[in-house]
Amino acid sequence: MAFSFLKRHALALAMLFQFGLGGAVMPFVTLYLLDRGLNITGISQIFFGASGMLLFFPFFWGMMADRYIPLNRLFTILNILLILILGIFTRQFSFTGLMISYMCFYACFNPSLLLLNPLSFHHLKNPRADFGRLRLWGSIGWMIPSAIIFYFLATNPKLDLVYTVYLGMGIGVLMLGTSFFLPHTPSGTAHIVSDPETETGLTYFQAVRKLMTNKAYLIVLVVFFLVASSFSIQAIYSPLMLEQMGLERKWIGPAQCIGVVLEVFLFIWQRRFLHRLSYAGTILVGAVAMLLRHFIFAFSDSLTLMIVSHLLTGLVIVFHHIGASVLVNAIAPKEVRSTAQTLLVLFGSGLGPMTANLSVGFISEATNQNLRMVFLFAACLACLGTTILALSAGRLNRAARQ
Repeated sequence: MAFSFLKRHALALAMLFQFGLGGAVMPFVTLYLLDRGLNITGISQIFFGASGMLLFFPFFWGMMADRYIPLNRLFTILNILLILILGIFTRQFSFTGLMISYMCFYACFNPSLLLLNPLSFHHLKNPRADFGRLRLWGSIGWMIPSAIIFYFLATNPKLDLVYTVYLGMGIGVLMLGTSFFLPHTPSGTAHIVSDPETETGLTYFQAVRKLMTNKAYLIVLVVFFLVASSFSIQAIYSPLMLEQMGLERKWIGPAQCIGVVLEVFLFIWQRRFLHRLSYAGTILVGAVAMLLRHFIFAFSDSLTLMIVSHLLTGLVIVFHHIGASVLVNAIAPKEVRSTAQTLLVLFGSGLGPMTANLSVGFISEATNQNLRMVFLFAACLACLGTTILALSAGRLNRAARQ
């Protein structure tokens, strides 16, 4: 019975556990590094290096899935690596050790989240309409560790945050077991189809060249570069800002979960509003929400408003991030859909945050560690991405319909 349950619900459990691993580590890692003696400048350098790893690894993991390894089996490999790397991370106290181990973690974890998208799209009859109800389990998985960590911090406020990493490792073990029950998803080269112009099959590298000459796809990459890098700033530095504003550490996780709760309801209601919005319109809603979120952190003195503004973060995930992923799935040739998704990581979690964190390092040094200026810079990135998206909406919608 247990094995039958796992097979039927493996995709939902994969969402729950893979995001749960991130929900245990990511909301608290900035404070974890702060407790290890780093300041904003040092933290920005670690995230700069971690983002730099995503200049190569998204393409590498995408190529593995599209050419050599069934996508379901790739999750087994990724989670073995994640468990081992997190174990090493807990033993590091020097800047160099923390940086190298976190870089390795980032190189495996971030692509794993986006690879859940092509895995799911492959087995859904209508990805745009059906994906939300599956993806909501990822949001639930992200919240559960915060509830557990809240309990331990409430009973022991001086608890070493290394236990958040241990929790992530434990959830990684659950995901590793689930990976053996994921539905078989053959590599992209098993889906060679005919090019409508030449009537010949596209090889992997031919399909990549076709993808990278698609103007609509390039626009998505640029917008994702700007808005997702802006999003990374809020994810990394919001906990520091909330703590500076007087929020007790035990409430950091639950405060950030406000937006995740909204994500769950938005995914449930996704069918109701998707038909009213175009592909580009969906993404634009998320980009505008990101812009408003940063303005609040840059200019507001209200801790309550800052906490409530996490609702806007939920809009960014559902409308911008997921919207961009669904659009890419519609644009990309079938042979390279995993590569197309992981290239979003390269730009959205690699080049973008790498550039953003390098800039944050200079800004924090020049402004005496002033987080307000950091969030103002993030607002500028989101504004530029929103403008490009609004001007290119027609081209993106036409590409999705072709």
